[in-house]
Amino acid sequence: MAIKDIINRIKTDKAKLGITLNAPASFSDIVKFEEILHITLPDDIKTFYSFSNGFESDEDMFRIIPLEEIVDNMKERDTYTESNGDFHIAEYMIYCDMWTLHVDSNDSNQYNIYNKTVNTIVLTNSFSEFLTVFMNYGVFEGLYTWRENLENKTK
Repeated sequence: MAIKDIINRIKTDKAKLGITLNAPASFSDIVKFEEILHITLPDDIKTFYSFSNGFESDEDMFRIIPLEEIVDNMKERDTYTESNGDFHIAEYMIYCDMWTLHVDSNDSNQYNIYNKTVNTIVLTNSFSEFLTVFMNYGVFEGLYTWRENLENKTK
C-alpha cells in the first residue's frame, strides 16, 4: 500500500481508528528539520508529514512524533538508537517504547524502521507497512506481535 493510500484511509477512518491528526508540517518545517538533523527524509515520510506533522491515537497513547519533538529528542544521546543519525519516529505510553528510523546516508529512500529493547529487530523498510500494521492490529496485536514473529525467525 502506498503512503497516499494510507493518508486516504486515515482521512476516511480517523474517528474509527481513534487518530487525532496534527496540523501538516510546511515545506519549510521539513527543510529546517532536515538541515538540523543533517538528513534527507525519505519521500514517503515527507509526504506523510506534509499531510500531518504526526498524530496521536487512543490506542495505548501511540503517536507518530512531530518533527519539532524529534529535534528536541536529539539533543541527548539515546541508548535506544543504533547510530547517531537515527531517531524515534513513533512512540507509545509517553516513551515507554519507541520505533526508530534509520536512513541510509547515500540514498534517503533506503531506510528501515526498527525497535530496540534488549536486541534490535528491523521491522520494515516501509513507513506505509508500519502504519498499516498499527492501524489494522494496534500496538500489542500488531507492532509487538510483528516484532516477536520476526525475532523468532532470527533464532
